[in-house]
Amino acid sequence: MHLLFSVPLVACLLSHNVLAARPKKCESITTRKEVRDLSSSEWRTIKDTIEKMQDLGWFRFYASIHEVYFPVVHGVSQFLPFHRRFVRYFEMTAQRINPDFALPYWNEFADYRNPADSSVLSDRLLGGNGQGPNKCVMDGVQANWTMTYPNEHCLQRNYSDGDSIKPWYSAEFIQSIMQRSDTMADFRDRMENSQHGLAHLGVRGDMSTKHSANDFLFMLHHAFIDRIWSIWQDDGHRTTFDGPGSMGEEEMTLDSKILFFQDTVEDVMYLGRGQMCYEYDEPSSEPDLLSKRDNINSGLSSLPHDVLCKWYPKSCDQATSDNTTESTAPIAHIALKQLPLPAEISQEAMEIHGFDPAAVQRMADEARKFVEDMNAAGFVPKY
Repeated sequence: MHLLFSVPLVACLLSHNVLAARPKKCESITTRKEVRDLSSSEWRTIKDTIEKMQDLGWFRFYASIHEVYFPVVHGVSQFLPFHRRFVRYFEMTAQRINPDFALPYWNEFADYRNPADSSVLSDRLLGGNGQGPNKCVMDGVQANWTMTYPNEHCLQRNYSDGDSIKPWYSAEFIQSIMQRSDTMADFRDRMENSQHGLAHLGVRGDMSTKHSANDFLFMLHHAFIDRIWSIWQDDGHRTTFDGPGSMGEEEMTLDSKILFFQDTVEDVMYLGRGQMCYEYDEPSSEPDLLSKRDNINSGLSSLPHDVLCKWYPKSCDQATSDNTTESTAPIAHIALKQLPLPAEISQEAMEIHGFDPAAVQRMADEARKFVEDMNAAGFVPKY
């Protein structure tokens, strides 16, 4: 029997301390690891827990909430706080079933050139492309699952390029977004219309629908996007929040309510406080270009000064203060491994997923120019 949700449990999960301007520190912290860093027992905990959640109707619940609120939490500044609260809500639900549950994330940068070849999309972990005429997922943690929202169907994936997925956005480009974005409006627009959207529309199937939360991969993907936001916050943007609202709210502030939830935006701005009782572990198996600026600075040191300052203003400022600026002359050699152009999102896909065509095109043009500049400068990417 499938139960949609438990009313007392929902009320408990939604409650929070409305009196505190800044949420209290958590007594215990959940550590979210990169999915490939999990032990076999940790993965077994995740597998067993989400199977129970499916039996209890929780996947139906989350898919329905995401679809109902989709038009008012995308393309506006609700996007990041809503999904942070939504994913944490899922994790808290899982922890009611098994307190040892910790949601992993997928370090998508390690696989951006050919995501379909990632071990994350293998039978051992999340499973791969859908099979047969209905593109049903038949391996991995959700193998042969029957979803019940919005109707009864197999969990579906239908990769954007047959059995392959065209390239996503590189860590270098996302780091550039982080350095060039001083407002939430800019940061949200660039993140939502770059890696966030391309991953959804690369995997496709349930992931490219408004009920994309049917696919557990949704949670790992949005944990990854949330981690990027948290690192941007740590770099001088802890409470940076602005930009367009929805449902009659022209401009959002820290006091704005997160739709569906009772929380304010400020309630979710601090990891480790209030109900945001989690932290992110750095991936151990691959270099991580986001958490330490020195990591990416070391790779950028050979860039011409004009290219560095155009795409990485904070690194440029640091180089200038350290008196390590380089000549503006381009590097003569050709890199053995160049940055690929990320895939473009089709008009049909934009309409299905509700993306703003102008915003998507603006991001595609920006990414194309970035790749051209970096490759012309002879930049050698780490991934």
